[in-house]
Amino acid sequence: MEHNDKVEQLEQRIRRLEHEVAELKQFEMQRRQASAPRPPVPPQRTAPPSGSPFTPPPPEPHWQGAHVNAPPPNANYGVRPPQPPQQGQYAGAQRPPAQAQQPPYTPPVPKPPKDWEHLIARVWLPRVFIVVLILGIVWGFIAVVKAGYLSEPIRCILGVLVAAVLYWLGEREVSKERPALGKVLLGGSIAILILSIVASYLLYALLPFIFAFLLYIGALVFAVYIALSQRSQSIVGITLVAGYLAPVLIAPTHPNLWILAGFETIFSAVMLVVAMKYSFRVSYILAFALLHITLGLSMIWYGFSVQNVVAVLVQHAVILAISVLWKQRNTSMQLGVLFTSFAFVGGWLTIYYLDGSETGARWMIAILSLMYSILYASGIQKRTPVGIAYPAMAIFGWFLLLNMIPNFPARMAVILVEGTLAFLLALRFRNKLQLVLACIVYAYAFLATFLVPIERFWSAHTFNWLILLITIAVIYRIIGKFVRSDDKNYGSLYRKRYILMWAEAILGLVYISQLVQVASMSQNADVRHLSLSSAWIIYAILIIVIGMVVQKSKLRIIGILFIFFTLLKIIFIDLPDISIGVRAILFIILGVVGLGLSRLFYKRRDTNGQPPLQQQEISNPAEHHGTDQQHTEGNKDDHLLNDPKPKNNDDLS
Repeated sequence: MEHNDKVEQLEQRIRRLEHEVAELKQFEMQRRQASAPRPPVPPQRTAPPSGSPFTPPPPEPHWQGAHVNAPPPNANYGVRPPQPPQQGQYAGAQRPPAQAQQPPYTPPVPKPPKDWEHLIARVWLPRVFIVVLILGIVWGFIAVVKAGYLSEPIRCILGVLVAAVLYWLGEREVSKERPALGKVLLGGSIAILILSIVASYLLYALLPFIFAFLLYIGALVFAVYIALSQRSQSIVGITLVAGYLAPVLIAPTHPNLWILAGFETIFSAVMLVVAMKYSFRVSYILAFALLHITLGLSMIWYGFSVQNVVAVLVQHAVILAISVLWKQRNTSMQLGVLFTSFAFVGGWLTIYYLDGSETGARWMIAILSLMYSILYASGIQKRTPVGIAYPAMAIFGWFLLLNMIPNFPARMAVILVEGTLAFLLALRFRNKLQLVLACIVYAYAFLATFLVPIERFWSAHTFNWLILLITIAVIYRIIGKFVRSDDKNYGSLYRKRYILMWAEAILGLVYISQLVQVASMSQNADVRHLSLSSAWIIYAILIIVIGMVVQKSKLRIIGILFIFFTLLKIIFIDLPDISIGVRAILFIILGVVGLGLSRLFYKRRDTNGQPPLQQQEISNPAEHHGTDQQHTEGNKDDHLLNDPKPKNNDDLS
C-alpha cells in the first residue's frame, strides 16, 4: 500500500474517532442533567446498646415506612445485602438496601460518513471506463482491419495478447491492495479474450467449429474461475456484457442464426447457474435480462427467427430448474425473475404467432400453461416464494392461449370465468401476485365486453354480457366468504365490496336496456319508449324484492333510486317524442308502482319493525284489558311512524 493511501486511511480513522468522542461527551452531559442528586433516606435503626447516649426515634406506622423498607424496582435480588455494623453505637442498625448498579449505556456506533470520492473514483470510475476501453479497442481493431494493415491471424493473436496484458495488470493491482481497479482489469481481459475467440470463428473462419466451441467454453470456465477466486461480482458483470454482446456486435452480415443463438443460450445457462451458486443477485438478473436485449438487437438487424424463441425457452427452462433445485435459496428475487421470464416468453411467442406460426405458438404456450397448472396442483414449493408464481404464470398462459384461438366469439366469457376462478384461488390461498394478475385478466375481459354494444338479441356478445353479470355477483360472494373486515391485507377489499353491488345493478340496467332496444328496433317511437321504461320499472321492482329477500338495505335503496331515475327519464326524454296516450299509460304505471312499493315498505315494517314491547302486547292480547288492546290497534299507524330502525344488523350492511 502506498504512503498516500495509508495517510488517507489514518485521517479517516481520526475523523471517525473525533465524531464518536463528541457524541459520548454529549451523552454524558445529558445523563448528568437527568440524574439530579436525591436526599439521603435516614436509616431505620434498632435500639442501641445499654449505656449509649443515642435515643432511637419512635417507630413509624407500617404504611409510612413502606416506601423506605420496600426493595427498589430495579434491585438486584441475587446480590447479598450489606451486613449491619457489629461494633459502635450503630451496631445492629438496619440500612436500606443499596441500589443495584445498572450497566453503563453503550451508545450505538455511528455510521462513518460516506466517502463519495472513494466510491466514485475507485469503484465506479474503473468499471465505467473499462467498458469504454473495450469499445475503443474493438473499434480501433475494426479500423485497422479496414485499412488492411493486419492479416486475419495477426488480428486474433493481438486480441489474445491484449487480454494477457490486461490480466497481468489486474493481478498486479490486486496484489498491491488496489482490488477495485484490479478486478475491473481482470474482467476486461476476459471480455477481450471472448471477443477474440468469437471473431476468429464468426468473422474469419480461422478455426473449425468444434475447436472454436471448446475455446469458447474454456474462456467461460476461466472467467468463472477468476470471478470465484476473487469473489467479485464486478468481474462476472463485465464477463456477462462481453459474452452476450460479442457474438452480436462482430457477427458477419449474414450469420448462421442457430450458431449465434447457441452461443448466447449456452453462455446464459452457465452464468445463471454460477450466479445462483454463489449468490450473485445482480449477476443473476443481468444474466437473464441481457439475453433478451441481445436477441432484440439480433431481431432488429437480421429479422425475427424461431431461433430467438428457442433461446428464450431454454433460458426459461434453466431458470425454472434453478428455482426447483435450489429450494433453500428461494427468494422474492427469484420469484420476480421467474415470472418476468415467463412474461417475456409470452411476448416472444406472441411475436412468433403474429409472424405467421399460429399453430407452433399455440402449442408452446399450451404446454407451458399446462405444466405450471400441474406444478400448482401438485403443491410443489407451495410454501416458497417461487411457488407463488406458478398459479400466476398458469393464469397468464391460459389467457394468452385464449387470445390466440381464432374465430372464438365467446372468448371474453371464458376469460371472465378464468379471472373469477383466479380471484377465488388467490383469496383462498392468500396469493397477492395471483390476485393482481386475476384483476388484470378480469379487467381486460370486462372492458372488452362493456365497450362493445349488443347488436343482436341472440349472439355471443349477449352471452358475454350475461357471464359478466354472473361473475360480478360471484366475486361479491367470494369476498364475503374468504375475507373479513379485520384482515390486515385484504380488509379494505371486504369493506369496499359494496361497489360491486352498485356496479352489478348499473350494468344490469345497461344490459336490459340494450336487449330491449335491439328487440324493439323495428317498432315505432311510442313502443320503443314504452318498452324501455317498462323494462326499467320491472328491473327496479325486481331489485327491491331481492333486497327484501336477502335483507340488504343497499339493494332496496338502489331499486328506489332506479324508480326515480325512470321518472326523470320519462319527463325529460320520453315526453317530447311520445303521444298523450302513452304518457298516460307510463304515468299511471309509474304512480301505481310507487304507491305500491311505499305500501310494501310499510307492511314490511309492520311485520319486522315493531319494538319488542309492542310485539309482546299484540302477540299476547289475553294478558291485557280489551280497551288497551283496542287503543293499541287504533294507533297502529302512529306507532309505525315512530318505530326505531330495525334491529337486524344484516339489514344495515
